[in-house]
Amino acid sequence: MHLLKKALFYSAFFYVLIFSELALSNGHAAERISVCPPQQIDESVRVNYVYDGDTLQLEDGRKIRLIGIDTPEIFSRRGHIAEDIKHSGEQAKSTLKQLLSQSNQRVGLAFGPQRFDRYQRTLAHVFLPDGKNLQAALISQGRAIAFTTPPNDIMSDCYQRQEALAIKHQRGLWKLPRYQLKTTAQLTKSSDGFHRLRGKVMRIWQSAYKFTLFLDNRVEIKIRRFDLPNFNAHMLSSLKNKNIEIRGWLHLKKSAQVEHNKPEFIMRLRHPDAIKVLN
Repeated sequence: MHLLKKALFYSAFFYVLIFSELALSNGHAAERISVCPPQQIDESVRVNYVYDGDTLQLEDGRKIRLIGIDTPEIFSRRGHIAEDIKHSGEQAKSTLKQLLSQSNQRVGLAFGPQRFDRYQRTLAHVFLPDGKNLQAALISQGRAIAFTTPPNDIMSDCYQRQEALAIKHQRGLWKLPRYQLKTTAQLTKSSDGFHRLRGKVMRIWQSAYKFTLFLDNRVEIKIRRFDLPNFNAHMLSSLKNKNIEIRGWLHLKKSAQVEHNKPEFIMRLRHPDAIKVLN
């Protein structure tokens, strides 16, 4: 009996040891699994130059615009860039260059349904040879915002999850005042650019060409006709008197366009992940 108990003890010990090693091994394997992995790679290429945090040049001269993200501007022909924004843009560029150095500048491209943007840059999700998603890496470090432009939205849910974690932990650009969630009352004449806003939908207006929400009577939220199929029509129609959160590029109307007691700002939405109903 004593020998039997001893045998059972050692059997249990080795079982726990083996189980622990397997669990540890599985944990390491899980760490190696890429976040937002590729569904396919359409082309393997080599990067020649990094313009900024979301734009590359390939050896063959093509410009690649990374789908699903936007990074702060480093240079603008339209005017001055705030130093904190420019610094964040430089950090995004530096992070992208560091990521590319891991693979000797070699990457895989996965194209979206829309192949080119209006500047004739090629639109692509970009991956390292080990499957690492460069967009997801930039988002998770707070170097880029997740921004969906249909029809290239296949990775949008995954990118939004990475951004939610970056916001929660206040990583990178999410520490800056510009990127904090604001009320419309906090907007000023210098509030052009990307913003996250919350407010109440005071009224709704629809025409043959667009759907418009009026947020606190300060911001016109416009959804153009060709973008409406991306949204739930019933949800949009039910938003009157509800509090919502929106995200996107805010533009100040020209003084001649602003009427008495009318919104001073415009924001255009193209995808449902840019709007969240709070109640």
